Amino acid sequence: MTPPETMRQEAPYPTALAALVARLSHRPGWEVTLEDRDRGQGSKGLTLCVLVETVDSYDHANPIRVMHYHIVPAASYDTRSWRRWLFERLRDVDTHEAMEFFTVGGDKPYAPSHGEGNDCYLIREVGTDLDRRTSFRGEITQRFTLRLDDGLWECAACGAPMHGSEMKHKPGCTEMAV
Repeated sequence: MTPPETMRQEAPYPTALAALVARLSHRPGWEVTLEDRDRGQGSKGLTLCVLVETVDSYDHANPIRVMHYHIVPAASYDTRSWRRWLFERLRDVDTHEAMEFFTVGGDKPYAPSHGEGNDCYLIREVGTDLDRRTSFRGEITQRFTLRLDDGLWECAACGAPMHGSEMKHKPGCTEMAV
């Protein structure tokens, strides 16, 4: 089956959400609206828009306005559920802005991933290669790759082939020190 080129969802207009947004009071400098918007990347429809007046997280002398778009789900929630959904979206924006500004020694370890296809509200923390390969038991898994030409395993760092369960790393291989 060939997937369709677009996705379609339908639900009653969220009047309870619209009423909440109309009565919402949040942070000074924040404007929250409900709009039918083209969000780019082929995505359009009912959108919770959160406009934030802030300063550039890299240059605090530069005031900026940032628009955050949140897709309104095709759902028929009650007022309590929409209120919680609205609260969570504002919390997403709070988290995003915290990630923008959190700086330690000039490094922004949680800077949001803004690129196309990324969820800029997801907190990402990239560890070292050793962090990723260490199990909860403290055991370190070696990095191996399977060679397609002969089906043998080799060290991903130095390319040394594995013979049985024995690995003879090449001199200077980073795996040898682990």
